[in-house]
Amino acid sequence: MTPLGKLTLAVIGLRLFGAAGFLWGMFFGHVLIDRTLVKTIIKQKFSQLDDTIRLMLPFRFYRSYNYLIEHVLGKLWGVILGGLTFGWVGVAVLGILGHLLFDCQKCKSCKEWRYAFEDFWNVNLGKIFGGLIGFTCKSKLLLFIGVILGFFFDSFRLEGGLRTKLKLGPVLNFWSKINPLKLALRSQEARDVSFVQSMAGLAAKISKADGAVSENEIRTFKKLFNTDKNPKIARIFNEAKQSTAGYQAYAKQLKILSRDNLDMKESIIENLFKIAVVDGEILSDEMEMLEDIANIIELPQGNYTIIKDRFVFKPSNETLQDYYEVLGVFYNASDKEIKRRWKELINQYHPDLAQAKGASAREIEACTLKMAEINNAYEHIIKSRQAG
Repeated sequence: MTPLGKLTLAVIGLRLFGAAGFLWGMFFGHVLIDRTLVKTIIKQKFSQLDDTIRLMLPFRFYRSYNYLIEHVLGKLWGVILGGLTFGWVGVAVLGILGHLLFDCQKCKSCKEWRYAFEDFWNVNLGKIFGGLIGFTCKSKLLLFIGVILGFFFDSFRLEGGLRTKLKLGPVLNFWSKINPLKLALRSQEARDVSFVQSMAGLAAKISKADGAVSENEIRTFKKLFNTDKNPKIARIFNEAKQSTAGYQAYAKQLKILSRDNLDMKESIIENLFKIAVVDGEILSDEMEMLEDIANIIELPQGNYTIIKDRFVFKPSNETLQDYYEVLGVFYNASDKEIKRRWKELINQYHPDLAQAKGASAREIEACTLKMAEINNAYEHIIKSRQAG
């Protein structure tokens, strides 16, 4: 979405004012849209619309919707803008351009070109502005002077001197405190509402999984989500509890909202377990649904197991057998063998070692969680043997 403002205003400027309009449109698109809160607002509005659609969309249409988002929006932008400005020629040219710029997200060459194009504008903004003045005035002298002055302006700006010498710090700080903060708060409020609504839907589906929704489950739901202050949440729960079908749509929504937030993912599963266990034993249908939800929101298996063990009673031998499986040793292995295997796994999954090898942040997080799972299993095995 990076060059959206530049290209949109450039095409409109080309249609209305020719070559000069094209260049000025690209300049104003960069300054007024791509580098300001306008782009942030556009992205947030699209994100909120996407969240709403995913929440309401039946699960069987998810694959088609994802394809539409990933492969059609850029071409749609090009076709509409091209058709409105240059007819069929614009449809063809801008349709191809929209495909290359916005729909080829996995193409390395297209991604590198977008980044290089944006960097060019950020580094040479002053020179471009000075050159545009000379070009518009059709004066070679002004063109030359504008580029030279723009060169010094860019050097001064990139070194941070512009903010200091012109004493723009207080003004820019005041602006950053007002607009971005308000936008962030509005965005967070919208995400909070969407989160609670999705949780209400999932809570109803979990309650229905054991056959009938009991009074205890309804009471627990009201306590967790404070439905007295938000009647809409209760309405969503009442509508969703009619059947278990469609719970994946709510889980998909929560996956988007809890992206890269492990604490939120754990909270989702923990609250659902609280509702499922309120009637006593968690039935197999409820457990399957909980496991599926955990997989959809991409909660690591080790974290899910720890949460599940707090709510589900298991015979001690079965629980210990799970810990032995984590370490990859037999139940009758000696203490020495278990300790040696534990050290091998720690050396294999230690996050510091992964970081030294240049692993990504996601891989380092996975190693950290895996090491926690290994340590937890080792501690339980040792404690059980000492107690026995």
